[in-house]
Amino acid sequence: MKLYVFQVNNGSTLTFDTDLAVQTVLELKHAIQAKYKIAIQHQVLVVNGGECMVADRRVCSYSAGTETNPIFLFNKEMILSDRDPTIPKTTFSIESEIQVKVEESLLMPAVFHTVASRTQLALEMFEVAKKLSSFCERLVHDEHLQHQGWAAIMANLDDCTLSYQKLLVKFETAYTNYQHDLEEIKVKLTKLGTAVSVMARIPLLECLTRHSYRESIEKSSSTPEKDSDETEEEKSTDSVLCTTDVQRPSKLSSSVSASRMATSEPTCDQEKNEMTDSGGLRAALLDDENPELANPSSFNVTLLDWINVQDRPNDVESVVRKCFDSINRLDPRIIQPFLADCRDTITKLDNQNMKAIKGLEDRLYALDQMIASCKKLVNEQKELAQGFLANQKRAENLKDTSVLPDLCLSHTNQLMIMLNNHRKLLDIKKKCTTAKQELANNLQVRLKWCCYVMLHADQDGEKLQALLRLLTELIERVRVVEALSTVPQMYCLAVVEVVRRKMFMRHYREWAYALVKDGKRLYEAEKFKRESFGKLFRKSFLRNRLFRGLDSWPPTSFCTRKPRRFDDELPDISLDDLQYLKSCCPVEVQPFLMVPTMCDFEPLNRHVETLHQLVQAAQSVDEMSQTITDLLSEQRASCCHSAQRSTVLTPQSESIPGTTTTMSSKTPPTLSLQGPTCQPLHVPIPAPLEDLSPDSIDAQTFDFETIGHPNMDPVLQQGSLDLDSLAESPESDFMSAVNEFVIEENLTSPNPISDPTSPEMMVESLYSSVINAIDNRRIQDTTTLERENSRIAVLKQLIDKYRSATEESHSNLRSVKDDLSHLRGVVLKEHHDFGFVLRSMTTEVGSIVDGFQMHELELKEQHQNELVCLRKSLINRFRH
Repeated sequence: MKLYVFQVNNGSTLTFDTDLAVQTVLELKHAIQAKYKIAIQHQVLVVNGGECMVADRRVCSYSAGTETNPIFLFNKEMILSDRDPTIPKTTFSIESEIQVKVEESLLMPAVFHTVASRTQLALEMFEVAKKLSSFCERLVHDEHLQHQGWAAIMANLDDCTLSYQKLLVKFETAYTNYQHDLEEIKVKLTKLGTAVSVMARIPLLECLTRHSYRESIEKSSSTPEKDSDETEEEKSTDSVLCTTDVQRPSKLSSSVSASRMATSEPTCDQEKNEMTDSGGLRAALLDDENPELANPSSFNVTLLDWINVQDRPNDVESVVRKCFDSINRLDPRIIQPFLADCRDTITKLDNQNMKAIKGLEDRLYALDQMIASCKKLVNEQKELAQGFLANQKRAENLKDTSVLPDLCLSHTNQLMIMLNNHRKLLDIKKKCTTAKQELANNLQVRLKWCCYVMLHADQDGEKLQALLRLLTELIERVRVVEALSTVPQMYCLAVVEVVRRKMFMRHYREWAYALVKDGKRLYEAEKFKRESFGKLFRKSFLRNRLFRGLDSWPPTSFCTRKPRRFDDELPDISLDDLQYLKSCCPVEVQPFLMVPTMCDFEPLNRHVETLHQLVQAAQSVDEMSQTITDLLSEQRASCCHSAQRSTVLTPQSESIPGTTTTMSSKTPPTLSLQGPTCQPLHVPIPAPLEDLSPDSIDAQTFDFETIGHPNMDPVLQQGSLDLDSLAESPESDFMSAVNEFVIEENLTSPNPISDPTSPEMMVESLYSSVINAIDNRRIQDTTTLERENSRIAVLKQLIDKYRSATEESHSNLRSVKDDLSHLRGVVLKEHHDFGFVLRSMTTEVGSIVDGFQMHELELKEQHQNELVCLRKSLINRFRH
């Protein structure tokens, strides 16, 4: 395996070891220089497709380097020279001796030695024919590669032309926009002059340049320690009022100075060293290092001085000077002729007469046909040589001298045929060599044109890049100029904004801290009330059934936390500084130095007072809270009493079966309805019946454990009703328990009590209310079911409609599929018919060609026979 490099200039192939394929392109160029004496600066390596090989890339990264797809080498030294490329002419030593040897062989007598000599001559002519054919094939192959190399360089030229056109269009667009905005740019530069005169009379506040970035970091790290010792109100007051103790890093709302601020202590020192031309500012900064010795009146620095030292030597004057210089260089009287030259260069790059080599494809096709005929001649020479060899062997085997005259005569004719074929091969070789030389000369002219236009395009492209960069820099400087023009207004507005924010921050924090203080108290009071009620209500069977949502809590994030700190990094600008600026600044910026007016905090303060009253009302003990507290106290006392009673009844409960009562530690005391055996226990005296009203039950003052009734003894003998089990059971269990209670009450009570305030009537009322609720729920469920049935019917109709549409679409798709199948069958049939016709036509054409070839061979044989007869007659005539 070898690495192939094809030199397009003279059509020669250079071969290298494949180890160079894994090396860089630069190392390949060094190898070319070392082996073929072509300097590196004169080498241009291009692969098929027009891509130039980059020096630092590996050779194997390009899909080139084979014999059929080599790397194309263009020698710029040979292109730029005045001499045409020389094609080496190869002449074989034996090819000129063939004709002499044939003539000598024709004069030899008809003996065995003559037969052997002529056989050897025929074999030599066959070997020469093979060499000539191989040489011609290599020449034609080189011409094909030259054509490919020219196509590659043209593809590269097209890429260069496209990039050049894009660059030209980009610059023309930018330049057109620039010409449209030129007057506006000049106006902006004029405004900058006015702004500079204003900035020169605006003093720079000392507090804006007081501390460096390192001091601000130290202050921010010490702030949390200070916060742990002080209250939030004290910190807010100190941050607003104490402008001499607490310092903050400075920020200026200027679009020019924002990118120039110092970010570290070394940069600050560097800026101080650069301020030698601005003595006032340097003196002010040096005074800042010793604040005890500083004199306030000595800080005499203007806003213009500060801007000029931010980016030396690019001060305001240099920016304006560069803008005017760029405007002069972009004068239309200079740019328009250059753009015309660029358009002319594009026209030259698109010269189709030079890019397309007319007739080259036809010429290469003709050369390929010549190579085909050359191969036929070689085959004919081979057959004739083999005939000579066969005749020699036959004559040696026969050893009959009588056949020698006829055999020598036949050999004479065959030698003349081989000599004629040899002359044809020499003619083909000459034509191929001439064609390659002409193609090399043609490519030489075109490559010179290509180098010229590409060099011109590169030069114009560099100029376009420089002008585009100049135009871009001018636009950027104009933006800087526009920003500098607004610096006085922005400076004054920023000072006013800082003062306004500090005033707002002080009022806001006072209001916010008072609001948070009362909000915490209100939240704690509400939290206490909800906790108290929750302790009382959490074990009731009404929980999560009739009264849902009693477990929720108010949000803790509203009005219970202090707001985060903000505006801590604002410069220490006070109202006095604003008044000082207002007294010193020129008239042009006086409208921007108005003292800010604060929003009215009085409604918020009144709201805080109202909230304070609400907190006091919430913290006071109302009747509801007192009732809940009393109930909790009674519940605790009842729990304690029940615990003592359970310890006393432990032996008795073991002796009486069916009367054990379990107490859960997680549920409130149950409503136990026990028999007469429990009468001796310590049961409180029941309240009068007239006090047991539904209102008292709704007020949660009805205590099931402390109420007894004289007519409930028979019921107490049959069992007990546990309210805890009712609270935990579903509604059906609850209704069955109530039904059993009512039925047993009716059976055991001979004299039913009609008093509506009696427990029996209350239970009946409860039963009726539950029944009504169940009926209402059933009606509601029936209505919902009917609504859902109607929706289901509508959905079924839609499903049927979509199903019919789907079936119709499916049938349409099936018909389309059938049509496509029919069309496919028709196409296959046409394809089969076309193939049959093509094969029959090919057979007929082949038969015609064979007929012509046979006729040609017959004519050749006839012509050769005539020549032999003529030669015999001439020989006989010469003898006589």
